[in-house]
Amino acid sequence: MGRIAILLADRCHPKECQWECQNYCPPVRMGQECIVESKETGKPIISETLCIGCGICVHKCPFDAIKILNTPTADEAEIVHRYGYNGFRLYRLPLPPTKGITGLLGPNGTGKSTALRVLAGTEVPNLGRWDVPPTWEAVVQHYRGTAFAAHFQRIQRGELRSVVKPQYVDRLAEEPQTLAEYVGASGGDPRDLLAQVGLATKGDRRLTELSGGELQLGAIARTLGTDADLYLFDEPSSYLDIVHRLAVARILRRLGERKSVVVVEHDLALLDYLADQAHLVYGEEAAFGVISHPIAMRSAVNTYLTGYLRDENVRFRTEPVRFISHPPKPPARRNVAVAFDALDKRFDRFHLTVGAGELARGETVGIVGPNATGKTTFVRMLAGAETPSAGTPPPGVTVSYKPQYLKVTQPASLRERIETLQSDPTFDARLLERELVPGLHLDGVLDVALPDLSGGELQRAAVALCLARPATLYLLDEPSAYLDSDERMAMARLLRRQIERSGATALVVDHDVYFLDLGCDELMVFRSVRPDGSEGRGDGPFPMREGMNRLLKDVQVTFRRDPETLRPRINREDSVLDREQRAAGEYYYEPLDR
Repeated sequence: MGRIAILLADRCHPKECQWECQNYCPPVRMGQECIVESKETGKPIISETLCIGCGICVHKCPFDAIKILNTPTADEAEIVHRYGYNGFRLYRLPLPPTKGITGLLGPNGTGKSTALRVLAGTEVPNLGRWDVPPTWEAVVQHYRGTAFAAHFQRIQRGELRSVVKPQYVDRLAEEPQTLAEYVGASGGDPRDLLAQVGLATKGDRRLTELSGGELQLGAIARTLGTDADLYLFDEPSSYLDIVHRLAVARILRRLGERKSVVVVEHDLALLDYLADQAHLVYGEEAAFGVISHPIAMRSAVNTYLTGYLRDENVRFRTEPVRFISHPPKPPARRNVAVAFDALDKRFDRFHLTVGAGELARGETVGIVGPNATGKTTFVRMLAGAETPSAGTPPPGVTVSYKPQYLKVTQPASLRERIETLQSDPTFDARLLERELVPGLHLDGVLDVALPDLSGGELQRAAVALCLARPATLYLLDEPSAYLDSDERMAMARLLRRQIERSGATALVVDHDVYFLDLGCDELMVFRSVRPDGSEGRGDGPFPMREGMNRLLKDVQVTFRRDPETLRPRINREDSVLDREQRAAGEYYYEPLDR
């Protein structure tokens, strides 16, 4: 086991501190140059050979900019890429076969996107030698005798054609093109490619006018239209509803029958359905990442949930994630907190109708259904941000709302934002500090400016601030967006626990089946009434069994339960189980007689 020292350069501000890391370091006080000042950056350089692992610098740094960590099993000989002396390092690489789909599954900030760039040949792996980067010829020599040598040799000779579907598709909105022009740049027929992903009528729309889901489908269409040997998809399900996620999965499966495909994905049910094998990625965010050896898909997800890699004798999760095969039993008595009348909202090209319903205290209600069916509009009407055309939102209800799209309007840090809100009687700072900050792993980003937070960090901060306001009704619109699998499951458990403790009610709009399974007591189901999508209808809340059956019957998908972890797994179309469950009307949970 090796020790590594990481300096998070974006958090380190040596001109605003007293160099506590150096002044309190025991080896430095004994005369050793364990921590010295960099002549280039003016920031500390921490010697990993002289470091004794006491952790004093970690706790003394006022900006939480230092990490001293032990790396399990991986050693220096396995380093693929390293960003500076005290920077992030990636150990090992996945090797995709000539045909089929390989998944990459792991937390954010552990090197998955770096691995994709290296495999695609857009970034030369420096093998740990960041100061004197090697050439492709040296990389091929380093991996001689392995299958990686042949892969990198094809890159060196220009024989490997690869294409990467970008992770952050929202940046495409900055391009001054139409969707057809953007997709046509791949060399394929834009009309055919857009028809494949369900955007046949959107080709003449400018990228600036498209939603996040439409931008995602456009990026996938452009990637599919590129003639390549290796296709790499970085988070293809972001912004997509369950209908489009499954449609994209079927497209990629057909592509994998004749090409090599690598997919980075955080939706475990989708990746399980999509990929043939997977590499797990474990480590510490922004510090190091270790890529495991390939594992068959079913075993890969189960290993990820249990948190123990038997072949490498590594435990990366303290407690396994558990699911239940039957939905939670409805309480004998429901204490109604919010009752809402039927609501109606008319726009120029869309009409939404929502039936009347009741929300009980201590319950988390999921809102599910395809995109553009009115889920966000319904939440905005309850929050008072949208006025209904007919019907009245429930009176006397205090609401705390986390919107779908987050915009940072202040350059302050999260800690400064919390201090500003402490004087507000509608804000519970003690709950935030005691439960929400540690529960959502925000300790390390309290002093980072809000505009500098990643998408996942900003999402967790927004959810924490929302839950810290005492309210009758909490409205959270897509709280799992930008989060990795671990963060989604942790948030689902924390959300459910907080709502039960407070006796409040929560409405949660989301598309991740695992998140809904872990976090919700009931479901509201939205659907499109007309084929052209001009009218939407919402009903419920329903018990979890009925809600899932209503949703999945419209989507034409059934789930089975894994016998080891009880996690939901998507059935193959027209398989024996698929036909049996459709006939029984049980699309998600096990039948009641089992």
